[in-house]
Amino acid sequence: MALNFKLESGVQLLSRLSKKSVIENFYPTLFKCGPEKDEVIEIFSNNSANPLLYDLISEALLPHLVGGVETGIVFFNTDGNFDKNKFIELFKHKLYTNVTEKKIINLNDEAMDIIINGCLNNFTVIDVYDPSQFIVSVQNLDNMLMKHSNISLIIFNTLSAFYWSEQSFKVTKMDLYLKKLLKFVQRITKDFKVVILYTRPEYFCSSKEAIENLEPCCSMPTEERINYRLQVKYSSNNSDCNYVVVQTADKLVKIPFILINGNISWQS
Repeated sequence: MALNFKLESGVQLLSRLSKKSVIENFYPTLFKCGPEKDEVIEIFSNNSANPLLYDLISEALLPHLVGGVETGIVFFNTDGNFDKNKFIELFKHKLYTNVTEKKIINLNDEAMDIIINGCLNNFTVIDVYDPSQFIVSVQNLDNMLMKHSNISLIIFNTLSAFYWSEQSFKVTKMDLYLKKLLKFVQRITKDFKVVILYTRPEYFCSSKEAIENLEPCCSMPTEERINYRLQVKYSSNNSDCNYVVVQTADKLVKIPFILINGNISWQS
């Protein structure tokens, strides 16, 4: 009788045995029951996606004490516009807001500082300045993920940063360029069951069609394909009518929001 068995690498074994931080049911306003492990999220905007990006990161870092997922994050800062001080300010605001909503009254300033520092210790920012450094940094991801099993979210802001510096006489289509990089990242991270999130400028797309006419999202994790596409739209007349368009494999929804001192307030 033939015996069926599966061989696995040392990396796969360590990944399977390591305790993994869970990010499912994260940020239900946008993702409902997802994102699940191995899924890909794309965010683009006609202006800056930073308010949404900072809010997503803050939500992922929030401790279990206030209903957060308390996960580890690796953030590739490729376009150099990550504002550390602004992010910490927004994170503290979100944390204090959640503490108030949960009616947690036994936390003094010292305890809050300990919580804040603990959360920020789960957030690794990697500054990347050129394509070569990008490749080396991504290749080192497997070592980082083996050492830190709590990491569940990998963010690239932006994935398109080095496009023009890598073009020669034959220009690669923008969509193909993104797919190539995404495939490269996925092959490094495939054994670690992480969620990949990347941003791009709105113009960085071979097709100039509206979001509903772009390549459909996938319902399951698929190499080179995305599962959630988020478009951040800002009002052109400075009114409160900003919104995020969320596209998945089976639906397209618009969620309005306003910005209050840089903090996102959802209006639905």
